[in-house]
Amino acid sequence: MCLAVPASAQLGHEIARRHAERAGDRLAALVAVRAEGRTFINGEVVPFLLVAQRPNRLRVESFTPVRRALQVYDGQTAPWTSHSETKGGAPQAMAESDAREFIINADFDGPLVNFAAKGFSVDYAGEEPVEGRPAYKLLVMNRSDHLFFLWVDAQTAEIVKRTVYRVNNGQRLAVDTLFKDFRPVGGVMQPHHIETIANGHLLHVTVIDRMEANPAVAPGTFARPGN
Repeated sequence: MCLAVPASAQLGHEIARRHAERAGDRLAALVAVRAEGRTFINGEVVPFLLVAQRPNRLRVESFTPVRRALQVYDGQTAPWTSHSETKGGAPQAMAESDAREFIINADFDGPLVNFAAKGFSVDYAGEEPVEGRPAYKLLVMNRSDHLFFLWVDAQTAEIVKRTVYRVNNGQRLAVDTLFKDFRPVGGVMQPHHIETIANGHLLHVTVIDRMEANPAVAPGTFARPGN
């Protein structure tokens, strides 16, 4: 028996393919990035250092003169976090919703590249402009039925917006992330300005001041202390 693929899935797959092929061979040649920047949150400026490595390793360290926070995922074991003001900075498991989102962010190529092998389904959900530019809206779902939406710029094929859903105090929140100011890093366009909005309220803005392609990544960068 031959089952027809719905038109929404066919178009969604084509948009995902365009996104995956947007940088050609340069995408596979980019195996790691190191970024330095600032997050503006609650009237405070928090510097950070980020290291990401293919296929899905991520380390984000943020710091101020009085505190330090760390979030890490090694691509295999559960993501963990530590904070200088909590239990002396000892590593702690991330909350489930935070861990799920951190794992999504750790995917070096993003969910649309080789989406089927990663266990995602992708369906076309219409056209909806993002900040005045034409964009395709995609519904993305994983094997656990966790879903989110992505918007792909119709001209550049870059992901310019993401919407995920969280439950906070029994209320469902739509958390939007806008990706802006794309610049080439190792021949691959990367956003350098990121805005996060929950139910229409701006939560924080992230500005990347410097991003390096294929830096040397020291052994143990993604290891949990004591392991």
